[in-house]
Amino acid sequence: MSTDVFASGISDENSTIKDILALGFEAVPFAALFYLPDDRLTLLWRNSAHAVMSSSVGVDISGMGMFEAFPPSSDAEGSDAVNFIRIATSEIMNTGEPQEVGPARFDLLNDEGHYVEHHWQMHFAPIHKDGKIIAILQTARDVTEATLTARLAQSHRRAATSTASVAYFSYDPETDLFLRHDAIDAMFGFEPDEAGPYAAPFFERVHKDDIEAVHAEVARVLAAPHGEIASFDYRVPLPSGEERFVRIRGEIATDPVDRRAKLVGTFVDLTDIETARRDLQKAVKVREALVVEANHRIKNSLQIALSLLRLQSSKLMVAGGPAADKARDALRAVESRVRAVADVHAAIQIDDDVARIDLVNLFNRLVQSIRKSAELPETAMVFNHPSEVIPLKSDTAIALSLMLNELLTNAIKYGAPRKGTPVTLDLSIVDGNMLKFTVANTDLNTEATRLDIDSSGTGERLVQQFALQIGAEIDRQKDGKQVVATITMPLDT
Repeated sequence: MSTDVFASGISDENSTIKDILALGFEAVPFAALFYLPDDRLTLLWRNSAHAVMSSSVGVDISGMGMFEAFPPSSDAEGSDAVNFIRIATSEIMNTGEPQEVGPARFDLLNDEGHYVEHHWQMHFAPIHKDGKIIAILQTARDVTEATLTARLAQSHRRAATSTASVAYFSYDPETDLFLRHDAIDAMFGFEPDEAGPYAAPFFERVHKDDIEAVHAEVARVLAAPHGEIASFDYRVPLPSGEERFVRIRGEIATDPVDRRAKLVGTFVDLTDIETARRDLQKAVKVREALVVEANHRIKNSLQIALSLLRLQSSKLMVAGGPAADKARDALRAVESRVRAVADVHAAIQIDDDVARIDLVNLFNRLVQSIRKSAELPETAMVFNHPSEVIPLKSDTAIALSLMLNELLTNAIKYGAPRKGTPVTLDLSIVDGNMLKFTVANTDLNTEATRLDIDSSGTGERLVQQFALQIGAEIDRQKDGKQVVATITMPLDT
């Protein structure tokens, strides 16, 4: 309705309203509405901004009661909406002073006839004439989005506080004023209201070895540009004797009320997590110690078995004869295999929750054991290997050790290490992810056409079985007197 049309419907005694409308309320960008302070709160006029904000463009509401034009919902929120407008009107009539209301909820109907939640910031001002209030001006601002956003943030904070021991705070470094969630007092062992409004009592409870770093971090972030994240992790010894682990994350922000720079952020109680981490760390150390002890005992048990085998071999040597010699050779073969497994257990280390072995160290140990057992000089067996550590799982290492034991033992038996032609072992990594090692020797049995590892075929079967177990491929070639056995397999990392 235009100002002229509105004015024509108002008696001469209300010419004050005409004068106000002449000031240009239609052109203002905020929603404006005039109504009478009668029982119906009869609507006199509203500007186009109000029509847009209330989603009622094109609807003539002049002469209608406020709650007839904008019917409230029938629930409690609707009753509250009626009450806050009537109370504001009553206060104006009693005091003659303007009233500010909000954010307050007053839901509006949508096109489908359903109420949609709305929140408003409203200002009510009296229109006077001759000392009498003849009308009331209501201006309104839709603050629904801001209200719901703030409510959602509060829900997130409550949920975070209850489910993850997260509590929010604001700290003024200049005044030491410390506004915080009640959960922070509990983290530091304070009863409600015991610590007071300042941060000093909380600083006093920080562990003496951590407090210097805390003050340094506060100073650092105060001197840094806005947006710099402050990070604190420290211990809080409680009077009860317990110890809490607290993490703070925050940044400097300007308080919208007093325009002061404040450190705002969150406290997180990490006590449960840190306690669990320490318990787990202790359990891992115990497990590692048990694994080391178990491997040590296995190695010792195998050493005892080796001693028994050597004792029996010595008795057979004393007995003499073809049968004894054959039995002694068999015992020596078993002895070398037991020794290979013992070397693995002696070399096992714990790494990233897995029992692993440095393959270079293991092969070097095995070469030395076999050489000494065969009473060969150091120059009789040569081990070439890369300089870096090659880690391998223990079960794979056992299989490789037994395979290598068979190949080296065979190379000594049929080769010529005692005659100046050494047995060589070459270890390398090819194509980045393939492990390759070769055993080469000069074969004295130049007439042999078969490449069986031993005459009984046991060693041959062991090598084939272990190769199948770890996914290795074996290739043995003989060219005249030179015999080369090559094993390749994926590098087990």
